[in-house]
Amino acid sequence: MIHNLCRIRAIVGQVQDLTNQGELLEAIEVFVQLEKQLGPAKTRHRVKAFEVLAIVTNDLRRELVEDLDRKWHDLIGINGRTSTVSLPQDQQSRAMENLGLLYEHISDFTAQLELAILLPRFQLQNGTHERLLSVDKTTLKLSATASTSDVHQLIDDLNMFIAFLAMNLPPSITDPLSKVLAPVLIERLISIRLSTAIPDGLAALREFDSTRDEINRFSELIRSHGWPGQAQLHAWMASIPRFWVDQRQTSSLDCVRELLHRGYGEIKTVERVETQVVSRQDGLFTSDAQTDSWDAGWYDEDIGISPERKPDLQNTTGNQEEEDVSAWGLNDEADDVAKSEKAASSGDDEHDAWGWGDDKNTVEDSESAQDDQRTPSGLRINGHDRQKGQRQLTLRESYNITALPVGILDLIKNIVFDMNQLSHESMSRFPMDSAVPGLAAIPSLLLVMFRACASNVYSLNNNGNMFLYNDCLWLVDQLQGVVQARSAKQSHLRLHADIVALEAFGKRSYGKEMESQRTIIKDLLDGAQGFTNCTEPPFSQECDIAVRTIVDRLRDTHQQWKDVLSHSALLQSIGSLVSSAIDKIIIDVEDMSDISEPESQRLTAYCRQVIAVEDLFLPQQSTDSISSQEAAVPLTAVYVPGWLRFQYLSEILDSSLVDIKYLWTDGGLQLEYDMEEVVDLIEALFADSEHRRRAIGDIRRSSAR
Repeated sequence: MIHNLCRIRAIVGQVQDLTNQGELLEAIEVFVQLEKQLGPAKTRHRVKAFEVLAIVTNDLRRELVEDLDRKWHDLIGINGRTSTVSLPQDQQSRAMENLGLLYEHISDFTAQLELAILLPRFQLQNGTHERLLSVDKTTLKLSATASTSDVHQLIDDLNMFIAFLAMNLPPSITDPLSKVLAPVLIERLISIRLSTAIPDGLAALREFDSTRDEINRFSELIRSHGWPGQAQLHAWMASIPRFWVDQRQTSSLDCVRELLHRGYGEIKTVERVETQVVSRQDGLFTSDAQTDSWDAGWYDEDIGISPERKPDLQNTTGNQEEEDVSAWGLNDEADDVAKSEKAASSGDDEHDAWGWGDDKNTVEDSESAQDDQRTPSGLRINGHDRQKGQRQLTLRESYNITALPVGILDLIKNIVFDMNQLSHESMSRFPMDSAVPGLAAIPSLLLVMFRACASNVYSLNNNGNMFLYNDCLWLVDQLQGVVQARSAKQSHLRLHADIVALEAFGKRSYGKEMESQRTIIKDLLDGAQGFTNCTEPPFSQECDIAVRTIVDRLRDTHQQWKDVLSHSALLQSIGSLVSSAIDKIIIDVEDMSDISEPESQRLTAYCRQVIAVEDLFLPQQSTDSISSQEAAVPLTAVYVPGWLRFQYLSEILDSSLVDIKYLWTDGGLQLEYDMEEVVDLIEALFADSEHRRRAIGDIRRSSAR
């Protein structure tokens, strides 16, 4: 025991002497031998002397570590300000390894190396320039000036960086260093430079192949030096299609955000063209059902076609003949009659079928405004399967849209084009097939974003809801064409649900605007207080203001919308508003139990003020139309449900008992009013007398027949 104690005490003295002489590396080698002998001796001999030697040894170890740390930091020479690195010599690394401090110092060395060299090398200056690496014997540094950014140059610098470490560091350092540094280096390379270098355009993606070759070369280099990270690089290259789709999705959404931020842009006039086949039996285009020739009554002014529905004929070659009609809505009158008959009985069914919430008027308005733009079911167009005696009609009508749907459509068309290009021969060397499903999902995201943000953008304009309605319907038509023209390679493109949602969104916007305008009109008419005491001030002034304001409101709205909507949609929309106004007036008048002669005259004057708005419903005249605007017949009865009923009310208020009885028996009053309504109006207008009782009795008897 004494022999071992003396030997260990001598080794401690030797370590202290070498340390005092500055021979730090030799002192550490001797100290390692000291720890190897002291450990077993201390275990075998549990005496006070060995415990004292253990304390001395720990103090000595702490001094050696502090000295070695100072010498290590002096030798590696990492300067973050100048971005330079001088590497330690092999002796210091062996000394660190002997003391068990190498991995800890390598971790610190890696962090300093990343801050001084890697991060400045990866980062771009001014978005386009980067600092380059250079090697001078045992020193690695970054250039002070920046040059144009290039991924290929970055890969070359990383190759130089790894080769520099392998050449100047012993395996005892490079092996643990590679395990710490390689994941950091590759993660920085991918996240900072490679992922952002993937182009969003398909044409530029072809040029990215050279970058893929550089990455393969870099992967082989780190493998040759025994560095890990090959699997991470290969996994990233296999994910290039997914990264490219993400990049394309991000750039496309950014484009939509930019479009929405710019707002409406330039207002554009577009034309909707629809072809329909009309048979010779169609009463709309034949003046005589017995006529053998299909064209017999085409130019007859008395064939019963309203002026805006007279088509302009165009000769075509072959057996097909095409006619241009300047306005939509060949079936408007029939549709309006059918809708007025169904309104009371099937309103809820229409509402449920569309599924647009609890606003029935919204559904009815949007359906009505688009009736003229739908192709009737069962018709074959473009001359296919037409029976003998059928002719082709081309319906044209213009309306205005903003720049937003045009920009969105261009984005979607570019995406569809790229989907088609992915299957092209020039793209065969790219494993991009997996990108097609992700690419096909981008149009849906663009449309969802448009629907989500459109309300805020369009609300900045007085005509915003109507422009949104036009934009949605135009975009729906264009997208339907894109879907129909898609190739077999574009089977992943499924836009049907988005088209339906976009169409419903546009109709809801139209319905909101119509409901808002109807509410305003009804509120204004409420100012008349049911037209009671309409001849007594101040109630008479309130009635005058209410009627005059309604007429002005209708004209202003017509003027505002005529630069947005198509002519047929404009007439449908204004007709709906006029219908709301006259329905309110009719109800208020019918609720009056006693109408004096002065009140009757005042109410008649109010009715005539409202009737004057029929000049808003003049048909759209073509440039070569024979009839003048003054000679045109207003289409008010076609587009305003209840218009004839309102005109009859004006006649009743200004007629005698004889005239009312004549209107009932021979004037068609029975078509608009039932017997009890007419009787109530007579009782309100005329005092009880033999003549009134006789007139009411005649009306009741004629109704019973």
